[in-house]
Amino acid sequence: SRGMRELLISEITHMKAGLCVIGLERRKEGYSSLRPIPHGLTAWPQFPYYRADRISFDLSLSPGVTEHHCEDRRAGNPRLVDSVSEGELVGCLRQAEVANSIKDLFGCDVHPSPRGGPAVYVNPVDARRSVCGCKINSVSFRFYTEKIRVALALESGETLDSLPVVDRDLHAFAKRFDDESQGRLESFFNSFIVDQIMSSPIRFARIGLA
Repeated sequence: SRGMRELLISEITHMKAGLCVIGLERRKEGYSSLRPIPHGLTAWPQFPYYRADRISFDLSLSPGVTEHHCEDRRAGNPRLVDSVSEGELVGCLRQAEVANSIKDLFGCDVHPSPRGGPAVYVNPVDARRSVCGCKINSVSFRFYTEKIRVALALESGETLDSLPVVDRDLHAFAKRFDDESQGRLESFFNSFIVDQIMSSPIRFARIGLA
């Protein structure tokens, strides 16, 4: 069965050649994350909306688009309803999925990368959800060719040292500095951008499974 439902768009991220969209649905108590997916596809070829837009979808009422992501819903006919401020969006995110430790992010153990290094992974079959928010104490960026990675320190004292950054708008912002070297861009992000993040009263991270 299907029905018209409104989602407050919280993430628009790159997923291979398309875009993965996450939205917050209002519940009796707080919010929950859903991932609207267009019919016959696994990602949006384009999505002419932005984070903090409230979008109405013709949305399926039950999961089952992909095997492991319980938030997936088939979606069509997106229409802009209105938009909220970034502060209002973060307030809603704090009423959705939130974790205080790495293990709580997806409700299962996190494993070190078999290739070594600081990366970690989760077995999708073990995860109870595929996206979650957390408060952070620090952030730093690393730039590679066509890739951005971030290190986060959670309030628990735990660290995630090598997370891929896939946010569409942050990548678009970084591309405005294409004439800069990776080192200069990394220095700019780890000074000015990190200062802006750490001084923000709405500082909050969202982490998702690939």
